[in-house]
Amino acid sequence: MSLLDKAIRKGINYYKNKCEDEILSQLGVSKNRGIKIVHPFFIAHPELVAIGNGTQILAGSRIQLYPELVEEKPHLRIGSGCFFGYRLCILVGADITIGNNVLMASDITIVSENHGTNPESELPYKKQQLKVAPVTIGDNCWIGDKVIILPGTNIGEGCVIGGGAVVTKDIPSYSIAVGNPARVIKRYDFDMHKWVKA
Repeated sequence: MSLLDKAIRKGINYYKNKCEDEILSQLGVSKNRGIKIVHPFFIAHPELVAIGNGTQILAGSRIQLYPELVEEKPHLRIGSGCFFGYRLCILVGADITIGNNVLMASDITIVSENHGTNPESELPYKKQQLKVAPVTIGDNCWIGDKVIILPGTNIGEGCVIGGGAVVTKDIPSYSIAVGNPARVIKRYDFDMHKWVKA
């Protein structure tokens, strides 16, 4: 590796680390809490976000809150020990709460808001008041690639959501759900100590 290549790599790493430190600073957290957020990363209204110790969010992610477009200020609460893959997208119009030790793959979208869609309004859809409903994801869930979690849904603890699923309604704890719309196909039976067909 040439001296020029080493200098370029060093510069890139310096810029990346500086950006990641700035994100943590915006969130009001210190490095010693083990939180890792990989650049590039976009966050709007970090003052409304709480992230637990040891949580990691990989590159290309977007967290956007919309306090100016709703009546009640929304919050995003992410527990400790969570891992989120590449290109996570969280859009917050009502509270979103994610438990501890939640594992998420890449390209996942979680939304607690949707644009108003009244065709009789004088305002275009993008300027109509948001429709909002809170979202909750319980502890120790595993969410597969390209899952979409829609407003007003609750995923219980210990759930597995299969890749590509669209969660449109509540998923009970210790369930496996797949498909569009997501439906429960298995539940964990603690007496039999195994997953059984729902």
